[in-house]
Amino acid sequence: MVACYPGNGMGYVRHVDNPHGDGRCVTCIYYLNRQWDSKAHGGNLQIYPEGRSVVANIEPIFDRLLIFWSDRRNPHEVKPAYATRYAITVWYFDAKERAEAKGRHRLGPRRERPVSLPPAASAQTVGPAPAAPTSGPT
Repeated sequence: MVACYPGNGMGYVRHVDNPHGDGRCVTCIYYLNRQWDSKAHGGNLQIYPEGRSVVANIEPIFDRLLIFWSDRRNPHEVKPAYATRYAITVWYFDAKERAEAKGRHRLGPRRERPVSLPPAASAQTVGPAPAAPTSGPT
């Protein structure tokens, strides 16, 4: 996943990447921000390791690779960014947990039914809804 924060104070609330056993085990984040100044630009990733009073405060500087457990052991958030901030996130999946998660979410065979639209409906108003992210950008 590629994340881009536009630099207008956007951040991402505290969360864990895999709160419900979807198969993600390890989160890997690679930062692409040249000449990043955290004092001026913000945008740090804060990790709150489970059972510890310490907070890891990671600057999203260019060519930094961050790796941490995706489950409840590492709640994290992105503090507001005041410059355009880029990161690439990939996850390592546990095959067994992922297969079990897919099995839990299967709805069975999908039955398609034709949909008729009223004559006044236009192609502009009909279409799929924008996809929601499965987890927050980090």
